[in-house]
Amino acid sequence: MSDKKFLSLLVGLTVFLAALPFIIGMLTAPPGGSYLGYQFGTDDHMVYSAWMRQAMDGHFFLDNRFTTVQQPGITVHVYFFMLGLIAKITGIPIASALSRLFFSGLFIVLMWRLIQRLGWNSSTTRFASLFTVVGGGIGFLVWHTFGVAIVSGSPAPLSDLLGGLLPTDVWQPEGFVFPSMLVNGLFMVSLCLIVTTFRCLLDAKESWKPVGIGALCLGILMNIHSYDVLLIALVMVGFLAASIYQKQVTRNWVIRAAAIAMGAIPAALWFVHVLKSDVVFQARAQTDTPTANFKAVLFGYILMIILGLVGLANRPTEDSNLKKRRLAGVGLATFLFIGMYLAAFSSKDKYFLDFGGWAFIFVIALAATTLLSDENPVMNLIVSWALVGTVAIYFPGLFQRKLSMGLSIPWAILAVYGIETLLAKQEKSVRTLGTVLATLVLAATSVRWLGREFRLIQSNASNTSVQTAYIEPDLQEILKYLNAQHGRHVLIAAPGIPSPAFQKNLQESGTESITPTLADFNPIASGLSGVYTYAGHWSETPDYNKKRSVLSKLYFANIPAEARKELLKETGADFIVNVEAKAQPAPMFDFNAFGEAVVKGTRFSLIRVK
Repeated sequence: MSDKKFLSLLVGLTVFLAALPFIIGMLTAPPGGSYLGYQFGTDDHMVYSAWMRQAMDGHFFLDNRFTTVQQPGITVHVYFFMLGLIAKITGIPIASALSRLFFSGLFIVLMWRLIQRLGWNSSTTRFASLFTVVGGGIGFLVWHTFGVAIVSGSPAPLSDLLGGLLPTDVWQPEGFVFPSMLVNGLFMVSLCLIVTTFRCLLDAKESWKPVGIGALCLGILMNIHSYDVLLIALVMVGFLAASIYQKQVTRNWVIRAAAIAMGAIPAALWFVHVLKSDVVFQARAQTDTPTANFKAVLFGYILMIILGLVGLANRPTEDSNLKKRRLAGVGLATFLFIGMYLAAFSSKDKYFLDFGGWAFIFVIALAATTLLSDENPVMNLIVSWALVGTVAIYFPGLFQRKLSMGLSIPWAILAVYGIETLLAKQEKSVRTLGTVLATLVLAATSVRWLGREFRLIQSNASNTSVQTAYIEPDLQEILKYLNAQHGRHVLIAAPGIPSPAFQKNLQESGTESITPTLADFNPIASGLSGVYTYAGHWSETPDYNKKRSVLSKLYFANIPAEARKELLKETGADFIVNVEAKAQPAPMFDFNAFGEAVVKGTRFSLIRVK
């Protein structure tokens, strides 16, 4: 099989598998209802959908529909604006799915071209491309449908080794490729932009030709997923250190690279302007998203890290000094990871490194990258991405976890090199068997991600625990009515209630129902109709927990009528989603007396407040 046919097969099969849950969800939607299009991170996807919904109405400048706080509406997001224009024809779920699948296929092609520049033979290039897609850690051994902690079913020694934490390959899709292909198109377009930017920075050594494309990609990335620009910058510091050591840096290369970096400036300036002008955006920017404890991170990548370090230590060379330098680099990297693992056991603070501590491990990562450098700039970039990228995720900022974007990619490439060096002296049949077994093990977590998608669809659930995969007919009618309204409107709905199985940590038994007892319709309403919600999203709504408690009192508490009226007034609601008696999971207040039922359903009704 030619390389071209292999690449086409890899793209086709991967995109098909990534599309399969969506296809099944669309085909199995209930009569009168619809498939939401997502079952992982549903509430976050509703944030994206709300931007797309505004773009469908022709708005380039966007605001936050998950709060009633007044805001200037000056956010710009070019990716979701463009998707919104497509959604005017296809609808939001299909537009999102098509984009996710397109950029998934494009990423494989872009990554293939980058790997080819390593100069490896055809077989190694093929396996490296495959591993970048499916590579994962040991999460398949302790798999959970929900959460980030081990709650059941895992051997005690393994659970102790992990500190009771699930490896990140179980729950953090942005750090891995196939999970991202399954659940989030924004991650895939960002990975495409990252890889293209890296290629342009490499090519800028010889020509100005790639500078424009690189600057454009970096500018778009700064607008749609700004954290990735910091990741690129940190990785390029490691690459620069390696290039200086190899005496490859030229004045023109530095100037061209700086020109590419300037592409991020316009979007960065607008980001600063929005941050200064929009109090809602300020609150959103303060959302706490720390990186997981290093125990969870390490075992999310452990298999690829071990194989990668083995490969780096055993790279063939006749130069004894170079061999010693490489071994020193591998030893330093090993020391770094073991040290971070041991430190993680005594760490109680989620930001377990202050700036000084982070700078120390960053310098170690730079030193290891430099010691492992050689004459191939592409390999130096991959090594920097792996080592510096692993340290970058603990950069002391509120957005730490988002810096893990695509971290599996460089480690997957290095892992293939490790497998090749381990099997180099074996017979062909042994090499083939070893490579196949390694593929199955590294891909096991990706297979479980696909299985989780099927299980959530079958169970009509989301990993959020309080959303469903399908919109039932009454709620679909409510969305239809809201989409026909004009102007600013505020809606409230009952906060979600997880299934009893989830609340009792029984979700891993495989027999307990994981369908939410009551789905949270608030983010769905904002995402798919553009209506404002009082408590719509855990990170998009300022003081979300306080406002969610207000909704709980309104719907579930036995409080005096005047107190309920005051709370309702506080929300500023124009519309109330009323849970009819037939659908109530527990005694709930009936809001029919508070206004006119503009959509009357058997399970849910929409009340226009008097």
